[in-house]
Amino acid sequence: MTHRADLGTLRSFLAVYRSGGVAKAADTLGLSQPAVSRHVKALERLVGRALFERSGRGIAPTEDAHQLANRIAGHLDALDGALDAMAPGAADDSATPVLLGAPADLLEAHVLPRLAPLLATGARRIHCRIGLSPELTEALLQDELDLAVVTKIEGAPTRSLYLRHLCDEEFVLIGRPGEPPYGGPRDARPFVGYSRAMPMARRYFRSCWDTLPPEPALTIADMRAAVAAIRAGAGLGVVPRYLAQTGLDAGDLAILHTPERAVGNAIYLAARRGRERLPRVQAVFELLCQAVPAQTAGVRSDQGAASSSWAASRNRVSSRP
Repeated sequence: MTHRADLGTLRSFLAVYRSGGVAKAADTLGLSQPAVSRHVKALERLVGRALFERSGRGIAPTEDAHQLANRIAGHLDALDGALDAMAPGAADDSATPVLLGAPADLLEAHVLPRLAPLLATGARRIHCRIGLSPELTEALLQDELDLAVVTKIEGAPTRSLYLRHLCDEEFVLIGRPGEPPYGGPRDARPFVGYSRAMPMARRYFRSCWDTLPPEPALTIADMRAAVAAIRAGAGLGVVPRYLAQTGLDAGDLAILHTPERAVGNAIYLAARRGRERLPRVQAVFELLCQAVPAQTAGVRSDQGAASSSWAASRNRVSSRP
């Protein structure tokens, strides 16, 4: 027996799967919520099993939904890409800006230096958005972004994302020059952090001492500002090396602890699966995946880089928010 579902039904299912709710899917598709619900129920009758189940105030995909989405997403995205390519003005792909998201410090130190040559030619237009990994991932799935630099993929719907390991960042424990070395968890000196959770320090302390870091005395939701505060004497901090490197080279900062094994984090470039094949997106994607510029200290690309002590765990743990 042949089972058939029209494209509208499959698109509704995939939109609900990606957005996590009927209301969001309806907004994305420009349909009414009852219409989207009917499509999902019709597909469930066709496959003979439930595709979503209630979870708290929302719905969650079943394992069957995961399998179905994994099988059809690439095909539907390819069809949409083919139609987009035929649309009026599609031949001038450079007229459509690429929407790129990233944390502010990574955008400044890691992304913009690579984009400069492309922008200088006038061949592409790129609009950047600053944010943290969870909100950037959500924006990808809602097609509010084409690409995003993310550092946290635990809990993310990775089956719906096309991910490339971009590079690794090393964490260093720093303070002002002349300060004594950090003595471990019993050292009472204050810490500066990105947030109260201090995810980078938490990763560092667990790796070095198998314990949690102290409560921060100062939190600043910008790593560059946190480094400036440490330079001014507000406390110690665990930060990516590339943000501290200028201060270290100038003698304004000092590394106060050297772990037996380097502690770090993995950085990924992500797109909604299928969207990476759009020509304008692919051009920027490949450019960003080239080797890291030499001036970007403390960031290591996966292009020819030797394996690091944290690389083996990069798919399991990420220490940025």
